[in-house]
Amino acid sequence: MGMCIDVLIVDWDHLMSVPVDQHYAELYEAADSVDEEWWGAGLDQPPSTGPQWFWPSPPAVGWFGKFDFGDVGYSYKDHFWAGERWEEIRSFVEPGLRSAVDRFIDPLFWGGLEYMSDRDAGAPLLMSGDESSAPSDHLLWCRPDAVSSLKRLWDFVGPELSLLRSPFVQHSRAGFGRINDFDTFVGLLRGWGDVIDRAELRGWGVVGLRC
Repeated sequence: MGMCIDVLIVDWDHLMSVPVDQHYAELYEAADSVDEEWWGAGLDQPPSTGPQWFWPSPPAVGWFGKFDFGDVGYSYKDHFWAGERWEEIRSFVEPGLRSAVDRFIDPLFWGGLEYMSDRDAGAPLLMSGDESSAPSDHLLWCRPDAVSSLKRLWDFVGPELSLLRSPFVQHSRAGFGRINDFDTFVGLLRGWGDVIDRAELRGWGVVGLRC
């Protein structure tokens, strides 16, 4: 069985004001609260099939938002297979774009992508020296400074995603595993870009929780 991932953008000052040993509980309760509101809306609530945002109601307003990737991306299997697809096509992508995509999608994969241990000299690091890995109970942990680095990458990568279509069609192993078409692959990346856009706009960080 795989696991699912809850992705939240969070006010880092608020999160850091909570004792470290209570971070996960605080974040889990936040994610769960908007889930309960969604289910509480009843049968009139539209089904969650595409990417969407959930924002808390009072009194919790102001310090977090939850992103739902929709049918593709809620499961960590989707993130794994997106990484597999990227590994299949990356050598056929122009080096500048390849390097940017490498660094933009790396945080989506628990432990990072294997080939990211050999980073290009001078490439921006997404983690500070004192935060080389996420806390053990998190799948994703990006402080606001890491989000700013990711935003710069997304500003470059986002407009160039169409250039990945030909390598994907020609070299991905479509039909094996998940993420078997280009639009689905790019849709997951665009969802991640939306997360980074909204977090950076607020000066917030991003966390991912097992759910």
